[in-house]
Amino acid sequence: MASNMYAIKCPCCGRSAFEDYYYKTHEQYTTCMRCGYYYTKVIKEYTKENIEYKEEMSEGHGMCILINKDGSRENMILKSSLTEVQLEELKSKIMDHNINQDKSYLVSFENGEFSILFGNPPENFYLSFEEYREKMFAKYGVPDFDFMVPIEE
Repeated sequence: MASNMYAIKCPCCGRSAFEDYYYKTHEQYTTCMRCGYYYTKVIKEYTKENIEYKEEMSEGHGMCILINKDGSRENMILKSSLTEVQLEELKSKIMDHNINQDKSYLVSFENGEFSILFGNPPENFYLSFEEYREKMFAKYGVPDFDFMVPIEE
């Protein structure tokens, strides 16, 4: 399978989201590591005459990014508004001795507003998609197809 991966403007929060588009099958995976929005379009059923797709979409409610001291990471998309119980569970995970608290963070996204609940998101987190795009083009150059914005956290 062949795909193109690039950054796009998140349809939920307007910041940079990652898109993985399989141009031969027209399957697509879009995830915003800022607000937690995601969209998937995958083949459900295939015949010579027809391709049927299954689509799923979730509005963003936030992200929890856990980066271990060994460099491995876990990205958790918040699929709904945080409850107090969920908030305490995530805070407990972040405080684990194997987690690098300096690089991990928990962010909620409700009613178009971000709330940093723990940690410090990376610099690119705060950029609008347009600012992010210009930064990536300045750093990596403008690709032949200018819709293909480089991906960086």
